[in-house]
Amino acid sequence: CAIPSWWAWYATRAACAAWSASGASELQLRVATLTANVELAEDLSSIEKLQRAYGYYVDKGLWEDLSELFTENAVANYPAGVFVGHKSIREHLYMNVGGHPMGEIGLGNGRLYDHMNIQPVVHIDAGGMSAHGRWRAFAMFGSPGGAAVWAEGVYEMQYTKENGVWKINKLDYY
Repeated sequence: CAIPSWWAWYATRAACAAWSASGASELQLRVATLTANVELAEDLSSIEKLQRAYGYYVDKGLWEDLSELFTENAVANYPAGVFVGHKSIREHLYMNVGGHPMGEIGLGNGRLYDHMNIQPVVHIDAGGMSAHGRWRAFAMFGSPGGAAVWAEGVYEMQYTKENGVWKINKLDYY
């Protein structure tokens, strides 16, 4: 059974071993390998879309949409503190990032929060239900009064697949 690209070897290896043990034909082994590769490629694409959505929602101040990208019991470790669960993460986004009270979508007056997530390195764990990734954040922040800064940092992310949808389970920003 041929092992494809480096990022998919673990899932296809398990699929190949299971099919080989069952006495499957070479064609069945090939179909199993291709199926596993497609599933991994789709998962990787979904995780990358999830992280791009995270950056876009931060840019635009879409706090409700952003908080829905997290699992119910997610942990987010930002410079402003550690926030656990949807409610805590949502409150942080409104108050500390958006600069205004709960319920006001968007960035506060005079705020800029361009937030690009680049240079992804994502690994999907065996079983395809969890993953971890590292992203570089490159950002430009502006606040009332005209103060502006360039910033960069690293996101260490853990993802979980819930009901077929990838979500952020843990976020560490350095």
